[in-house]
Amino acid sequence: MTAAKKVLMLHGFVQSDKIFRQKTGGLRKNLQKMGYELYYPCGPEVVDKSTLSHGNVDKEEDKRDIQKQFNTTLDDDSSDLFGWWVRTGSGEKGILEYTIPQKTLDYLHEYVVENGPFEGIIGFSQGAGLGGYLTRDFNKILNLTPAQQPPLKFFVSFSGFRLEPPQYQSVYDIDNDKTPKSLHIQGELDAVVSETRVMKLYESWPESKRTLLKHPGSHFVPNSKPFVSQVCNWLQHVEQSANGTVEIKEEKVEGSKKDTKTGEDNLDDDLLAMMDSIGKL
Repeated sequence: MTAAKKVLMLHGFVQSDKIFRQKTGGLRKNLQKMGYELYYPCGPEVVDKSTLSHGNVDKEEDKRDIQKQFNTTLDDDSSDLFGWWVRTGSGEKGILEYTIPQKTLDYLHEYVVENGPFEGIIGFSQGAGLGGYLTRDFNKILNLTPAQQPPLKFFVSFSGFRLEPPQYQSVYDIDNDKTPKSLHIQGELDAVVSETRVMKLYESWPESKRTLLKHPGSHFVPNSKPFVSQVCNWLQHVEQSANGTVEIKEEKVEGSKKDTKTGEDNLDDDLLAMMDSIGKL
């Protein structure tokens, strides 16, 4: 039996391993059919809920706003929320005022040793920002040997961004045969991670190893069948050709319609978020 191809899944800020797993159900099922096994670590930074929405997380309206903004779930007061780092500043300065804690890097080192090696990384929002940084020099940053982790083959970024603090900039200049191919996915209605920030990460990648894909939704991982097919097709190209480029640049994917086999409407996060955005732009 062929061994499963493992993928490291890095969740977004104010999510968790369980939440990200739930939010990527459609993608996960299709990747499993391709022989991939998805692994979901959980960021070690616990997010203080009192810092969200001015601390009004008990109010239903504020709870809905938080869930929509971060594409997360707030089931009850006991549910913990996590991140890979926490900003030390607020507003525009917050983009520059943070440091990836050593405990985050140590945790990921141990996670890779215990569960890897991995074929690639898929990240969302803060997890995609972290993944885009790590994949440029994965083994050195996480202190891994080639035996523990061979070169990554791909990186998929949903609403990812380039890290802004000065201490992280030099890694983006690294370009060698070990730099994996990347797929950068932007939501056209994303009000959390702007197009400018997405493009900064995209443009930091070598031209021959980057692809841009757009969807007509906001800040989430689309699970509609047409969109997931685009991601799977890109991964198939990566598998089949070590040196080829993929031309899926700046494509738009419409929301899925009724499934003709089951008769069920595929109204997942992407369509629901798009509907909720009407009249608020």
